Amino acid sequence: MKVSAFGRLLRIFVDENDRWHGQPLYTAIVDVLRRNGAAGATVFRGVEGFGAHRELHQASVFSLRPNLPILIEVVDDEERIDALVPLIGEMVSEGLLTLERVEYTRYTRDPS
Repeated sequence: MKVSAFGRLLRIFVDENDRWHGQPLYTAIVDVLRRNGAAGATVFRGVEGFGAHRELHQASVFSLRPNLPILIEVVDDEERIDALVPLIGEMVSEGLLTLERVEYTRYTRDPS
């Protein structure tokens, strides 16, 4: 089954070493997204990047504890994303959230 719709793309940029109540922040965010009915989420680990402090985060053979950039992407309807943003905003002490309007096509197995 194929369904096309308009919605929002939420991107959340954090660091690999960021924590929320002892667990990786990106894991905690995905957990909140699941519990609050998001259609789905994907976490990407970057190989290099920098943020507001201009500190370079990069994968290196010599780095004992890299702090790589993490990107979490969520696509859902506008109302659901709007409800999720404040929840995620409370968890991110340092990072970036972006919102974009998107047209998406969702493919699902035929229910019959």
